[in-house]
Amino acid sequence: MAQKKQVVNAPDGIRRAERVLVYAAITVAVFSAVCIAIYLIGGAAHVTSASGIWPAIAVLPVLGFPIAILLIIAFVIVSAIRRQREIRGDTR
Repeated sequence: MAQKKQVVNAPDGIRRAERVLVYAAITVAVFSAVCIAIYLIGGAAHVTSASGIWPAIAVLPVLGFPIAILLIIAFVIVSAIRRQREIRGDTR
């Protein structure tokens, strides 16, 4: 049976919080872009209306892109704090 090696001090790679923020930002941005594409295709096919799922598809990009930008800003802040702590030699 293979044994797992546990790393006591993680390398200078991306930490878990940073990884979660990046994946969340990418997911929200891609989902918003897909909603825009669906809405454009629906508009070209003349099936968009004020009922059903179409209002939600129209509103999701309006909310999704600002949320993705906020997640990117949070990633930059978390990354900067981590780098400052590494430079000073602080551990948490």
